[in-house]
Amino acid sequence: MSNKIIFILGVLVFNFFQLQAQNELNYRVSYKLTYKLDSTDLESSKSEIMWLFANNESSLFLSRGAALKDSMSVNVNVADIGSERWKSKMVASKTDFKYKIFKNKSENKLGYGIKLMDDKLYYSQDIDKIQWEIQTEAKEISGYQVQKATTSFAGRDYTAWFTPEIPLSDGPYKFAGLPGLILEIQDTEAEYIFEFTGFEELADPLEYQIFPEGYKEVKKKELLDLLATYQKDPISYINNYVGAGGKTVSIKIVGDDKKDYLKKQHEKLAKKNNPIELQ
Repeated sequence: MSNKIIFILGVLVFNFFQLQAQNELNYRVSYKLTYKLDSTDLESSKSEIMWLFANNESSLFLSRGAALKDSMSVNVNVADIGSERWKSKMVASKTDFKYKIFKNKSENKLGYGIKLMDDKLYYSQDIDKIQWEIQTEAKEISGYQVQKATTSFAGRDYTAWFTPEIPLSDGPYKFAGLPGLILEIQDTEAEYIFEFTGFEELADPLEYQIFPEGYKEVKKKELLDLLATYQKDPISYINNYVGAGGKTVSIKIVGDDKKDYLKKQHEKLAKKNNPIELQ
């Protein structure tokens, strides 16, 4: 066997094991996110549990509600639909955060993904876009020694606390790049606060391809424009949607019923005017 063939086989084997490693996310970090979506009512806040599934090379970040909804769509028991157990699952799967964030550290690539109807879309950016200033101040969080770091990102200033005792260079949302796991991070206005609630090594690693098949990469503006169009008038978006193989859906809401629906939709959107990214 020639040296060239041996080299090619070596590269293929390396890439196979690298992909396999990226697919197996063997740690789960839990955070409590306290947030204020309505800038006209900053006295009120909401909270959700967010999950970071990670290994040394890649990670997946999403809300627990989004994860539960995914699980329900895959493990559908028709006999269970409509039961109290099903209703309880539906309540638990409600979330204000339907996005997924993928990080591939070896490629310095981060993806922000959403699903609109049957379309799975994402935009990408560099992980090291966030520049940190590590401070000398330290304290303890949940038994871990943590160190302070600060950054500015997407129109907000943040203070983070990371621990080198968990050597995962990762954190909630898009935050990553510190020499350890971010346990806590919040903006200076305390409108988005991620607090560490648990770290575990999974007996059965989550198998997840980074980046998932079926997701199409688009420009950030294109994705955000599509999302805004959908949120403004879901009925028209759905009725004008054409999926794979010419698949269409029709929602028959017209006249005053449609006006009432859209009024409620716009009132709901008006209260979601304070996103985590302001720029």
